[in-house]
Amino acid sequence: MIKKISSRKRHTLGSVLAAVGLAATALVVTAPAASAGGTGALACNQNWSVSSGQGYANGQWCDGNTRVSGTVHDNNADGRCPFVRGYLSGGGYHDSAWAGPKGDSSPVNLYAPSGQTFTSVAMKYITC
Repeated sequence: MIKKISSRKRHTLGSVLAAVGLAATALVVTAPAASAGGTGALACNQNWSVSSGQGYANGQWCDGNTRVSGTVHDNNADGRCPFVRGYLSGGGYHDSAWAGPKGDSSPVNLYAPSGQTFTSVAMKYITC
């Protein structure tokens, strides 16, 4: 059994996923076209939303798609804790903190490495 710790909001899921296994769902949301913007101000400009049998997440594409912000929610008592995976333009991905058990929510704060942007987000889950 995995026990949540207070620092879970900042940790990566790599070791947890390796330990408990990862299952995927099919829903993927593609990032909007990044705009150059004339003001130089970076902001959140378009909403996104994904859901699955384990929960749902929603938020915004930010800063020319270099940041994904939002919240992931667990709405089922099924032993599966949902999280958001952001796919990067240069390959690879970043994962949010997971939400769980049922009724829990966690922030989604994903930052792309320098020179990359997020191309899509998908709902995933771990066994918890």
